Amino acid sequence: MEQLERTRRYLKRLREIYAEVPYLSDTREYYADDVLSFFIHCYHIKDWIIRLNRLGVTQKDVDAFIDAHDELKICADLCNGIKHCQLTQPPRTGRQPHLAAWEFISSGINDEMDTTRGKFHILANGVFHDALDLAERCMQLWDNYVNDLAESAKHGVERTR
Repeated sequence: MEQLERTRRYLKRLREIYAEVPYLSDTREYYADDVLSFFIHCYHIKDWIIRLNRLGVTQKDVDAFIDAHDELKICADLCNGIKHCQLTQPPRTGRQPHLAAWEFISSGINDEMDTTRGKFHILANGVFHDALDLAERCMQLWDNYVNDLAESAKHGVERTR
């Protein structure tokens, strides 16, 4: 599924940012954008599942899956807050999550920075979450869900609602 692959590419970017990437003068903003973009794309995997499925999976089914996992609820609220500025519905997590802090360690020679490593923290309902850890868990949940759907399709099983 195209949206899964796109989201995986953003996850790869996050991993690279945490490992080491080229230093940019606007490092914080560019790399923070990549972090937030991951969560936007990650949440919208749900739309692709709903629209491409042949098993009768409904939006209600996918929303129930999201609501069963704290990581995906944070992802949903973070995405909606980023995209829509002001939410019209209450957040799934109680309070609107946001990118609360980041830190960078840059290195180079003679005061010329070449590389940097970043780390990002998302605050959700009073708890800080490492952005990469949260992203990894979200991706694993979606992968498991999509694999379960594929197995059901292979065996001709329609999902119950």
